[in-house]
Amino acid sequence: MTVWRAMFALDLVLLTLLALAYPFQPPGSAARTISLMAFVVIGVSLLGLGLLIRADWDPF
Repeated sequence: MTVWRAMFALDLVLLTLLALAYPFQPPGSAARTISLMAFVVIGVSLLGLGLLIRADWDPF
């Protein structure tokens, strides 16, 4: 359970850093496109980890 919570916390940190950097990227640039894709990947990861934590799944 602790592993899932640690991964969730790391995802939140990454999402916060990405959200802080996003406004400084020029519109239409490659960096902005990659940031949007990273938002999606991190968001899906947060959702999945939230479900694992909520379900109290322990694979170990």
